Amino acid sequence: MKLSRLNPRQLWSDESGLTTLLVLTLVFIISLTTLSDYSFGRILIRLFFCLIVVVGVLTTFPQKWLHAFALALAVAIVAVNFTEHFQKLPYLEMLNTGLSLVYVGLLLFTLVFQVFREGSVTRHRISGAIVLYLFLGAFWALLYKMLALNVPQAFHLSEHLIIDHPDDLLRHFMYFSYITLTTTGYGDITPVHPVARLLAMFQALAGQLFLVITLARLVSLELMHRNEKTDSQ
Repeated sequence: MKLSRLNPRQLWSDESGLTTLLVLTLVFIISLTTLSDYSFGRILIRLFFCLIVVVGVLTTFPQKWLHAFALALAVAIVAVNFTEHFQKLPYLEMLNTGLSLVYVGLLLFTLVFQVFREGSVTRHRISGAIVLYLFLGAFWALLYKMLALNVPQAFHLSEHLIIDHPDDLLRHFMYFSYITLTTTGYGDITPVHPVARLLAMFQALAGQLFLVITLARLVSLELMHRNEKTDSQ
């Protein structure tokens, strides 16, 4: 693709932006779990998250009104994110978590239509399905963090899981979220509050249902596409 043709509408039409979103999401998750103990790592983590927000706006919101809303939300997230890095205030952490939760939820809603809509199953669409699965984990991680900020005793953390920095909370809950999504469950983080246990239960169900539904949908779309090609010949 030529650079002159690289624009949001083109990215939307050929789905290549989904692959970019997948790469950035994987880099963010790896950075979050390995670099959170370092000051430069925390800056990189926030930078990667902001890049995910920007790329998400460019590649996933085709409607003008939705694109404008997502863009305004993205600007607010970027501003609050870096303000929180330099000013550790409780209300900023709560605001950042809430805005991120709304944005990831909106992105999830839009990605569902992008991945499951009719058409051929390309590698970009498969990337979109993986992104959708990863974003399910991120969405629940933000839910867990929001609950923990409001109810500090909602989760029991093992002694080796030390929280020396506010960013450690997201790192631990991101880990717990993906462990719950895959129904692995190591037991080093335990939901105690009824709401926390309810969220964990529904996430485990969502993780299993997502794999079954996505696989069935993508296989049916590919079979339909092949049949249409055969009929046209």
